[in-house]
Amino acid sequence: MALLTAETFSLQFNNRRRVGRPRYPRRTYLCYQLMPQNGSMPTRGYFENENNRHAEICFIDKIESMGLDKTQCYEVTCYLTWSPCLTCAQKLVAFTKAQVHLNLHIFASRLYYHWRLSHKKGLQLLWKSQIPMEVMGLPEFTDCWENFVDHEKPPSFNPSEKLQELGERSRSIKRRLEKIK
Repeated sequence: MALLTAETFSLQFNNRRRVGRPRYPRRTYLCYQLMPQNGSMPTRGYFENENNRHAEICFIDKIESMGLDKTQCYEVTCYLTWSPCLTCAQKLVAFTKAQVHLNLHIFASRLYYHWRLSHKKGLQLLWKSQIPMEVMGLPEFTDCWENFVDHEKPPSFNPSEKLQELGERSRSIKRRLEKIK
C-alpha cells in the first residue's frame, strides 16, 4: 500500500481556517480502511482528487471493483481532508444503500464550504441517511497518522505536538457540524 508522506499529512489534514505562508493548495485526500468482520486483515489505501474526479468517487469505484462477498459485513472508515460536497454526499448515500453489507463511517478534518446551503444540505443528507459523518478528533488524527503515513523518514515537526494541535482545533469545527446537523 502506498503511504502519505508526513509532510502531506501535516499540510493536507491541517484544520486551520487559513493557510499560512508559504501558501499551498489544499487538496482532498481520502484514506480508507476496509475491515471484514470475520477478523481478516484490513484493506487500506488512499485517494486524492484526480483529473476532475473527487476522491470520494475514486473510493466508491475502488470498493465496487473489489467484488466483496455480499454475505459478509464490513466496517469502512474514511478519513477525509474535506467533508464531502453535495454531489459526493448523494453518491455516498446511493453507494451505501446499494452495498448494505458495508457500515461506513466518515471523519473529516475540515468542513467544505460549510456556509454554503448546498454543502450544508450534503452534510444533512449524510446524517439523515444514517451515515455517520463526524469531525476528526485526536483519536482519528492519531489513527490516520499511524496507519496511512510513511514513517521511514523523520518528519520536520514533532508528530505528537502536531496531533495534539489538530485535536484541539477540531473542537470548534465539531460545534459547527453539530449546528448544521
